[in-house]
Amino acid sequence: MSDLVRARRGWLYWLPALTVMAVIFVLSSQSGLRVSEDADVERPIRASAHFVTYATLAGLVLFALARGGRPGWRHVVIALVLTLLYGASDELHQSFVPGRAGRPVDLLVDTVGAAFGVVVGWPC
Repeated sequence: MSDLVRARRGWLYWLPALTVMAVIFVLSSQSGLRVSEDADVERPIRASAHFVTYATLAGLVLFALARGGRPGWRHVVIALVLTLLYGASDELHQSFVPGRAGRPVDLLVDTVGAAFGVVVGWPC
């Protein structure tokens, strides 16, 4: 397979990660998005959603960077940085949506989720 064909197909590895990013953006754009009015129910569900979403995103970014192959340290670091930058931009975006707020604690949960995602996605 030529380098040109390989390069043209390379973007396909990014499609799953870009899809997750788009879903995050759409959900973050909705004002007043809640599962429950009870904060004791809302907080753990929201934290779990952040954790799982960013673990998934980090794993998919790692997969894209390695183009489906075995990722190295460099891929892991870049996947974490890209995922955390997206998480930070999402929190900033939410601060402009009525009824939403960018919260540092959400970014912390995103970070832990992303770290989990690259550990699971990085074969030993």
